[in-house]
Amino acid sequence: MFPEARFHDHWAVYRGDRWTWRDAGGRHLTDSIMLTRTPGHTNEDITTLAGTPGGLVAFTHAWNTAASPGDRHAVDLHALHASRRRLLSLATTIVPGHGPSFTPAEAHPKT
Repeated sequence: MFPEARFHDHWAVYRGDRWTWRDAGGRHLTDSIMLTRTPGHTNEDITTLAGTPGGLVAFTHAWNTAASPGDRHAVDLHALHASRRRLLSLATTIVPGHGPSFTPAEAHPKT
């Protein structure tokens, strides 16, 4: 459907059968879209941050759902908690890995 699409992961950009090596951390894809490292679920997790007229939206796997207190599959809970705290301080909306988006609040699990 999207033959010219680019796919981004933590270490490369893929387009068709070619890839370009690069670190995802701090990578700006456009003026309003950026990738940032958010380890915890895996060591390689990245979050897509999108600036919108309504604020900053984080597409992330730092949460499975808004109410997820932890992550039984996390490889590093300390890193996961640090990633969550950082995203909660930045984003106005968080889209978790599995579930509807939510607005950060004190009630959302940081740990």
